[in-house]
This record gives sequence, C-alpha cells and structure tokens, in this order.
Amino acid sequence: MQVSDKTPKNIESTDNTNTSHKVKRWLEIAGFLAVLFVMLKLMSYLMDPVRLGRPKCVGEKDTYFVSAMTEKDIPIDVAVFGDSESIVLLSPKILLDEGEISSYIVGATGERVSEAYYAIEDFFEVHNPKVILLEANMFFTTSGDARETLHSFNSIMFHTFPVFRYHNSWKALSGINHSEPLTHFRGFDERPEVNPYTGGEYMIPTDDKESIINTNIYYMDKICELCKKHGTEIVLVSAPSPTNHNYRRHNALQALADSKGLNYLDLNLLKDEIGLDWATDSLDGGDHINLSGSEKVSRYMIQYLKDNFDF
Repeated sequence: MQVSDKTPKNIESTDNTNTSHKVKRWLEIAGFLAVLFVMLKLMSYLMDPVRLGRPKCVGEKDTYFVSAMTEKDIPIDVAVFGDSESIVLLSPKILLDEGEISSYIVGATGERVSEAYYAIEDFFEVHNPKVILLEANMFFTTSGDARETLHSFNSIMFHTFPVFRYHNSWKALSGINHSEPLTHFRGFDERPEVNPYTGGEYMIPTDDKESIINTNIYYMDKICELCKKHGTEIVLVSAPSPTNHNYRRHNALQALADSKGLNYLDLNLLKDEIGLDWATDSLDGGDHINLSGSEKVSRYMIQYLKDNFDF
C-alpha cells in the first residue's frame, strides 16, 4: 500500500504558495490600475481646454460649457443648462443690455440630466449664479433606465477623466490644427432662419402624465442638493417647442417641481404673453425657436426674473 506524501506540513506549504501567488497577482492588478489612473489624470490635465483657456478647440457639443468655464472674470447671475432647446432659449445680450442681468448659456446638444449635473458641479468651481434655468426637455430624452444608467456611467468617466471627453480635440489643443473662431455671445448663436410650424394647437389639456425615469429623478435630486449648497435657485423651464412638448409632459414636470419645491415655467402655455408667432418664430418646423423667438422669450424672462428673484 502506497503512502501519500501530502502531509499536513506539505499541504500548508502548498496553501502558502498559492496565497502568495494570489497576493502577488492582486498587487500586480492594483499597480496596473494605479499607473493607468495616473496616466489618465496626467493626459486629462495636459488636454484640458479649460486649463489651457482654449474653448475654440473643442467639439460643438462642449463649446458653450468650456467657454463659460474659461471666462472666469465675467459675473454670471443666470446660467442656462439643458439640451439643444436650452441653447436657443434666450439671448444673453438682450438680458444684459435691456435687463442688466448677466447670463450664460451652458447647455449642450443632446445633454442628459446626468451630464447636466456634472456640468453644474464643475460650473460652481468657477461661477456662483443666483439662478439656474434648467431646460426640462432632457428629462424625456431617454431610452429607459438601463441605457440612462450607462449614460450616467459615461458622464462619470468624462467628469473624472476629461481626456475621454476631449480626446477628439487633441490636434487643435496641441496646436497642430487651427480651430474655428467662436461666433457666439455667452453661449448664444444667432439663428435667424425661419421654418414655420403649421401643426396647430399642441397643448391640449389632460390629466395624464408622462413618466420620468428613476435615473433622471436621482440626478435631479443631486442637482437640487448641489444648488442648495451654493445658495442657487433652480427654475425648471420648458422652452417653446411643439415638436417636443405637450400637456402630459407639462403635468409630469409640474409634479416634479412641486415635489422639489421649485418654480416651473412652461413657456408653451405663455404664447400670447410672450408674443410668439409660429409663422415667424420657428427655426425648424416647431422643434426650436429662432432668433426672433429667442428675443421675445428674452424680454419675457427679464420681467419674470425681476418679479421672482433679486435682480
């Protein structure tokens, strides 16, 4: 009968060797991740257009945000965040010239609520506005909680490692390519083109509400906490948009605003007060307002801000 050589002493030695290999392997992984983290942070620092003061070098989506972050000497009382509806909402020049209100549009085409949160967090590092106008169409730009969770992960990565956000701009940032000059004034590009909306009345009263997914509610809570910390008021705003807005969305946003103790301004219900004419004030058939529409909204917003806040 053959006697096994796996004595307790040998078994203990084998276990110790395996444990040592596992510890070594985990240390190698931790070391790799640490080096990767440092490299990404270094690359993010080197390619940061805000630090470099080069807003002309980024893509169209980031232009207004980077511009606002580099114009540190401008006192900004009102900041506008949101998707493409926000970037045509009002004219900062009219607010400044006619209302003596300093404002900046910091929105981005296709912006998600999670992206807006991290943009606002960064914005507070440079500016401290009295009021943030949060254009609310982005609450409905969604493909479900699962996909929005993925988008929010991307937002975290872009926020933590800006190199991912600005990687396509490396040639311009390095000086290899010349970037196009900025054409906007405080985030507002004049869009005078006219393409009328002819679809008729779209704000038809109903008690129904469109749902807002949990991911967007979560980031809205974070935005509220952040603004409260900085003493900044939030106004939820729905830009005039027959293509995107309806009464179901109005009801959902009113309920959201009520639950958070916020003001909600639905400009789609104020067409007559603003003086909007869809034959002359639509940029693209009812999706966005044009320059004429923005000027009318701007003059309405001056009075709204002065009536409701300390301006």
